[in-house]
Amino acid sequence: MTQLSPLTYRIGEEPVLAVDESCSADALQDNAEARLEAARGLLETIASLDVAYQLPGHDLANVAQAAQVLTADAADLYRASHQAAKRLTSSTGRAQQHG
Repeated sequence: MTQLSPLTYRIGEEPVLAVDESCSADALQDNAEARLEAARGLLETIASLDVAYQLPGHDLANVAQAAQVLTADAADLYRASHQAAKRLTSSTGRAQQHG
């Protein structure tokens, strides 16, 4: 059964994007890691450029916002993966008690 949870970072009041918390913990973690690595790579690239000190404020703000969105999504996905792992553990425990 689908369990949708809205992402933390959004524009406005309506939750347009959501995480399906009924997905496996592995799938949720894989997607969290992809977003975290994308944010890390983005920030690492900017930090390693000599021109980073000369970036206009709006360019730096754009990079910061992209990193913020990616890391917020990653945090939501990690939270959902922990919940999925707990569900699996509790259902396994119940199955062993009844088996």
